Amino acid sequence: MKILDRFIISTYLRHLFFSWIAAIVVFLVVNSVENLDKFIDKQVPGATILQYYLLFIPHIIYLILPAVTLLATLFTVGGFTASNELTAIKVAGVPFSRVMLILLITASVCAGGVYFLGETVIPGTNRQQMDIWRYEVKKIPRENRAVRGRIYLQVGQKNQMYIENYRAASREAMGIKMMNVVNGKIKGRIDAEKMIWRDNAWHVQGATKRTFGDDGAITWISDAGFVLNENVLRPDQFEKVQTKPEEMNSLELRDFIHRLKHVGGLTRRWEVELLAKFSTPAAAVIIVFFGAPIAAVRRRGGTVLGFGISLFVCFIYFGLIQVGKVLGFNGTIPPWSAAWGGNIVFGMLGMWMLVRSKD
Repeated sequence: MKILDRFIISTYLRHLFFSWIAAIVVFLVVNSVENLDKFIDKQVPGATILQYYLLFIPHIIYLILPAVTLLATLFTVGGFTASNELTAIKVAGVPFSRVMLILLITASVCAGGVYFLGETVIPGTNRQQMDIWRYEVKKIPRENRAVRGRIYLQVGQKNQMYIENYRAASREAMGIKMMNVVNGKIKGRIDAEKMIWRDNAWHVQGATKRTFGDDGAITWISDAGFVLNENVLRPDQFEKVQTKPEEMNSLELRDFIHRLKHVGGLTRRWEVELLAKFSTPAAAVIIVFFGAPIAAVRRRGGTVLGFGISLFVCFIYFGLIQVGKVLGFNGTIPPWSAAWGGNIVFGMLGMWMLVRSKD
């Protein structure tokens, strides 16, 4: 590795480190100001609050990766430009594309490290953090963990199920309504008090079965108990419905999407979140294409202007990401467009600016 390469990498990593520290501090201060009254009202111990925010840090590192990468890129290249070091590099016969390549490789390594963190450490710390919020702030009894109400499922192609309440501790679902729909007409309906997972199957209790004939005749069977043969989510999959995507790694999320599709459930939201697990680290690399050509142009204002540009670009970028997710969740655009739209836009802009820039 050449001396110039080491110099660029060390400068970039130094700016990246301090940008991360500053962003984490701002993130924690804003969040604590917003939630501190809730912790105080619920008399949460100080040690638990500290643990909550320490567990929050890995997720913050993951979330702000694109922003701190842009800051580090602008400050690194902008610093070289302001001090005439970039000019000296070019005069020495090293093209700007060489500087870009070093920055891209360094950003790729950082993105890979953060992605690995998101697949191994962050799901566990997020679960622990959410448990503190559930049990210490919302005061949900631990024995009632993963209680969920009003679950709607498409079971196969013809059956629709509604569950009033699901309790993971006892593996019970209460308030069951299941309708068999053929060509838009209801052919049968089951109303049950509960169903319990036992012997690797759902056992329905206190059910009333109604069958609607083509001639209008209705057949009743009351207080029936039977084993549900249709493909319904297993207990662990019911719990996954309630688990936030950030509490699962990509393999767990992909497996859950596959099983949810198998029972006819809607998977748009989960597919967008799965693709976002790849697009967020990738943004750290793509945004270098955008930030470096901007910083390579000498402007009045120096560091202050660079910081202002960073904030503006971050605002636009995260705005695109959030709008894309909303459109992806409701099915307006495909999941891949929702997750990668911001990256594609900034990547194209960056490539255009790089082509227009001069060595």
